[in-house]
Amino acid sequence: MSMSIQPNSNDFTDLADRLLPFEGVLNFRDLGGYPTEDGRRVKYGLLFRAAELTGMTDKDKELFRSLGIKTIFDYRGAQEAKAKPDPVLPGVTNMNLPAIADEVPTDLREMLQSGHLTNMLSADFLSKMYLDMAFGNPSFKRLMETAMNPDNLGLLHHCAGGRDRTGVGSAYILLALGVSGETIIEDYLISNRTLAPMNAAMKAQMAAYLSAEQTERLIAALELRRETMAALFSAIDERYGSVEAFLEQEFGMDAEKRKRFQDVCLETV
Repeated sequence: MSMSIQPNSNDFTDLADRLLPFEGVLNFRDLGGYPTEDGRRVKYGLLFRAAELTGMTDKDKELFRSLGIKTIFDYRGAQEAKAKPDPVLPGVTNMNLPAIADEVPTDLREMLQSGHLTNMLSADFLSKMYLDMAFGNPSFKRLMETAMNPDNLGLLHHCAGGRDRTGVGSAYILLALGVSGETIIEDYLISNRTLAPMNAAMKAQMAAYLSAEQTERLIAALELRRETMAALFSAIDERYGSVEAFLEQEFGMDAEKRKRFQDVCLETV
C-alpha cells in the first residue's frame, strides 16, 4: 500500500527556534530571527504571538515563566475572552482591547446561527476582514504603543487562533522593525501548519451541521493565502504612500521613535 506524505505538514524541525513546545496552546511563536532591510535581525525572546491561552497546563506555565514575558495583549472581544479566559500570572500584565468591533462567535453553532459561516465562504472574506480592522483601530494603536515601551517587553499578543488579528498585529510590528513584506508573509503563512489540529477539530464539528461539500469549501476558505496579506500592504501604500508615513500617522511612530524601537528589538548579525 502506498501512502502519499505531505512534506512539512506536521514536521516543525524548520521552526524549532520559533515554535515553542506548549502542550495546551497552539501556534505559540517567537518573532525573533527575521532579517531586516538594514542587515540586522529581530532579537529572540522579546516579541511573541499565539492562539488562545486558556488551555495552558502547569508545564506550560513553567515554560511561559522561563520566557520572561511581561505583557499579554489579547485582541479578542469580551465574550470570547470570558468564554476562554487568559491565565493571570504573577508579574504579567494582562491587556485586552478587541481588534474587531463585532463579537466573534465562540462556537460553531453560534457561527451558523449568526450567518458568520456564510460570510466566511465569500472569496474575499479574509481580505475584507483585514482591511476593515487595518486602519484607525484603537487595538493596534495600543499594541504599538505598548511594544514601543521597552519596559513592556517581552510582549505576547494573541487572539483565538493567533492567525488573523494576530497576523495583522505581527505584520505591523515587523514592518516597524524593517522586516520585508515577503518575510512577513512567510511568517503569516506558518499558521496554516501550526493550526492543523484546530482546523481538523473544526472540520469534524462541521460534519454534524454541514454537507461534505460545504465543509470542504469552508476549510478551503479558512486557508491563509499570501494574497490576503499582500492586499493589506497594497492598501497601506495606496492610503499612505509609504510604510514610514503609515507608522507615523497611525501610531505616532516618527523616525526617532522607530529608530529607538529598532535599537531595542534588533541585533547585528
